[in-house]
Amino acid sequence: MPRALIAVSDDGFTYTTLNGATSRYSDTGQAISYLGDYAKETATPLTVTIDDGTKTTEIGIDENGRVGAVPKQDTPTEAAPDESSNAPSTDGSAAGSTESAGNSAGQSENAELSDPADQSTNGRSGQSSGGQNGYVAQDDSSGSNGEAYPMGTPFSGPATPAAPTVKKTPVRRRSARNRPQRLKKITVPGLVLIGLAILMIGAFVVPNIVPVDSPDTPQTIGSEQQVNPASELSVDKTQDVVPSYDNSPKWEAEVPEDASVTASDRGVLLVNDGRLEVLDADTGKTRYKTKIDQSPTFAVDTVIDGRPALLWQAGDTAEALFDGDSKPKSYELPEKARITSAGKSVLIKSGNKLSTFGAEGLEDVPTPQAGSTPMAIDDDELYSSDWNGPVKAKNIKTGDERSIKLERPGDELKIIDWISAGHGKAITLWGEQGASTNSGHRIQLVVHSLEDGSILSTVTTTTDIVGEKSWVRGQAGKRAYIGPYLFDLESGLLLMDVSSRDIHLSEPRGSIVPCTMDTNTSCLLAGKQAFKTDTDLLAVIDDGNEALVLGDDSTVRAYPKKSDKQDR
Repeated sequence: MPRALIAVSDDGFTYTTLNGATSRYSDTGQAISYLGDYAKETATPLTVTIDDGTKTTEIGIDENGRVGAVPKQDTPTEAAPDESSNAPSTDGSAAGSTESAGNSAGQSENAELSDPADQSTNGRSGQSSGGQNGYVAQDDSSGSNGEAYPMGTPFSGPATPAAPTVKKTPVRRRSARNRPQRLKKITVPGLVLIGLAILMIGAFVVPNIVPVDSPDTPQTIGSEQQVNPASELSVDKTQDVVPSYDNSPKWEAEVPEDASVTASDRGVLLVNDGRLEVLDADTGKTRYKTKIDQSPTFAVDTVIDGRPALLWQAGDTAEALFDGDSKPKSYELPEKARITSAGKSVLIKSGNKLSTFGAEGLEDVPTPQAGSTPMAIDDDELYSSDWNGPVKAKNIKTGDERSIKLERPGDELKIIDWISAGHGKAITLWGEQGASTNSGHRIQLVVHSLEDGSILSTVTTTTDIVGEKSWVRGQAGKRAYIGPYLFDLESGLLLMDVSSRDIHLSEPRGSIVPCTMDTNTSCLLAGKQAFKTDTDLLAVIDDGNEALVLGDDSTVRAYPKKSDKQDR
């Protein structure tokens, strides 16, 4: 009979381990309910050990999800689990686990780090749906375990203070689209069967078990159920290479056939056969080229001390090619440095030390108080927060600090996950007591202003749709999406909900979003129209006035925006 462990931690949460995966719940009752669902869904009886660090109690859950005493078996008694390896220690850590409870948010932002050499799987341009400028995620499995701060999490969102280091995954991980509707919780009559075992549990913890008909129970909803009105969207054909752009290129430049190609307002970055070249985005002419020993693993447009620059990282070195310069400035990065461009400026972390790029070299960034996680730098302000907020914005040059209290989308709601922060916005998930990122409940996806904490937009959704999805910011900082929801990154408003259509979004290029429909048909989403096209759109630059495209003939072409007269 499989054995599960329920551990009560000092942080007020309950952690359930089954089949090598660990999930967090708000109380023991919710954890037992989840295991009951698992047993019923898989027709697998369970033996459950409940441990608060000082006492252990065992209960049984049969294949119908009913809870009672551990059943007697004719076979020799199964050996008790090795508490030295499975049970949390008194300081709230679980041996054998490798990720923080807040790690899923960090994984969202680490999609920006990648190796262009791996982009061949996504076409010659190396475009991927999860990375900034087409760059795929670096392996961050080493994390920051063992570091005093920031508590084992990357930069994308706050970690739960003093939480055990556990994997934040459901017992049976499924893709969001195929995940079945969550079963109902154990009913009150079912709990009567706990008998003497539940009395033993009550000796050291009183579980907050909510009846399924209680108004305090989070609402369960399947991902196949529509929770938002469908956005108006039409599917059209186009004769244009890029919708609303002229078909006569302003300039064109041949590139090596097997080159990795990434484009932005700052230039077109080519990597091929040990050479790196940057083309001018306005003319297509070479701005800079050199031989390289390592391919870049990170590239992004950024602003360094007020000057726009194209920045790329290769190994322990970063190069910044400022606008107007013919050669880049070189920076030596700290050992095992990790980089995030969640904000307008780039944030660097090495161990417990934070820094950013300055005109003369790396500049130290003050470390926030323990228990908070640094998230992004915007306009010389470092944003950080603990799990419950408020967000702290500290000026890295003057030391001035302000507190930003996030407006609640509902009195009964609390933060269940941090998705991202930066570019003046904080993106969080909110739910009722008992909801988590993998619980199958109705939740609120909220975009807040980091100016005053006010709500900019709220989307009613479910954990099945967005619970473990990444917030993907697009090129030029115009658009961002998570799951089926497309947002205006400047205003924070929801622009499009494609959850009711078979359309999947990719990294936005300016205000145009590459997509796929009907599983394998390429398209470009512009406004409220999806155009079927095979165009490989690299970037939309010059405030939307020019589109850069990689052709099948290994040529980059720049197409100007049509005039209003041409559009008529």
